[in-house]
Amino acid sequence: MDGRQAATRCRRALSLIGALLLAPAAALAQEPEEQFDAFLEEFRSEHMIPSLSAVIVRDGEVAWEGYYGYYDDEGERPTNADTTYKIASTTKPISATAILAEHLAGGLDLDLPMRSDEGWQELCDYFATTPIPFMKGGTDRLGNTIAPVDCKKATTLAEMLDMRASGETFVYNPILFARIDRAIEGAGGRPLRAIVRERVADPADMHDTALGWHDPKGGAALRNFAFAYHVVDGRAQKQPLSDDDFRAAAGIIASPRALAAFDIAFDAGTLIPPSYRQELVEREIGPLGDYRLGWFLEDWEGKRLLWHSGWDEQKGSALYLKVPEKNLTLIVLANTEAIWWHNSLVKAEVVESIIARTFLDIFASDAALKKPA
Repeated sequence: MDGRQAATRCRRALSLIGALLLAPAAALAQEPEEQFDAFLEEFRSEHMIPSLSAVIVRDGEVAWEGYYGYYDDEGERPTNADTTYKIASTTKPISATAILAEHLAGGLDLDLPMRSDEGWQELCDYFATTPIPFMKGGTDRLGNTIAPVDCKKATTLAEMLDMRASGETFVYNPILFARIDRAIEGAGGRPLRAIVRERVADPADMHDTALGWHDPKGGAALRNFAFAYHVVDGRAQKQPLSDDDFRAAAGIIASPRALAAFDIAFDAGTLIPPSYRQELVEREIGPLGDYRLGWFLEDWEGKRLLWHSGWDEQKGSALYLKVPEKNLTLIVLANTEAIWWHNSLVKAEVVESIIARTFLDIFASDAALKKPA
C-alpha cells in the first residue's frame, strides 16, 4: 500500500471517529450494540468491503453478531453466521494454544530447537540479507528499533512462540513462526494439523473450520468461503487465491462463530489450564507491550488487552481482541485488507485500529462504564 492509499485510509478513519463523536444525542442514547452495528456498517460501506462479519463474546457466551454485505460474486448470498474467511495471522494464538496443550499432554518438548527444521538455517541466513525489516532489522514507522534476526541463536520452540528469534525483546516475525510445524515434525512430533484438530478445534467445537485448503475435515468452511477482493480505483475487484496451506502462522479458514468457540474454550480452561491465561493478563510488560504464546499484550486505560491482527495482502484481514478484565472479546473478519492498520513489528498497538478503538470506547472504556442506564 503506497503513501496516498495510507493517507486516504487515515482520513477515512478520522472521519468515522468524528462522526461517532459528533453524533446527535439520540444516537448516543442507543444501546452499545446498536452504536457498534451502525459503525461497522458505515465502515464496510466506506471501505467497499464486500463481506464483513463480527461477533462479540461476553461472559463466555456470544452476546452479539453482525453480518454485512454478500459473500458471493453476484451479490445473491448475504453474509451470514456460516460465512468463512481466511483468518490469516489470527491463526497464531490457536496454533500456540494447541502446541502448548500438546506439550502438557507429554507429546512435545518446548525446548526443542527450531533448527530441528532442516531448512531453518538456510532460510534464516538468506532472509537476513533481504530488506525485510523483521529479518534484517531497522525501525518501525514510529522510530522504534527493530532488532535483526539472530541466525546464530539457538532459538527454541518456546522462544519462537514468544517471537524471540531476534533477542530478548519481541520482534514479530511471521516467516520464522511459519517454520514451527516443520521444526516439530523434524524433531519427531506429530503434524501440526493433527495437533490443532485434536487439541483445539474438536474440544472447542469449532464447527466447519478448515485447517488449510487440504484439510480433509474442512467441509462447509470451504463451501461457505468469502472470496478475496481488493479495492482498485474505487472498485472492489476479485483476487486470485494462493495455494498456501495451513502453517503455524496462518491458513485457518473459519467463521467468527468458530473463533468465538475457541475463545470461550480458551477462557474456560478447556484447552489449557487457566493459569496460562492469567499469566498473560498479569505479567509485567514494557511501554511497547509484549508478545507471548501467540498473543500481543497491551495495556489500555489500566486494562490488559490480548489481541492479534490478520492480514493477507490485497485479499483479507482480521481482528481478534480480548479484554479479560471485562470477560469481553471482539472478532471481526473481512474479505479485503481494510481491517489491517499497518501495525508495528515491535509495539503492541491495537488501539491504533479504528475498529478496536471504537469497540473499546463503546464497551470497555471507563467513560462508557460510567454512563447512566
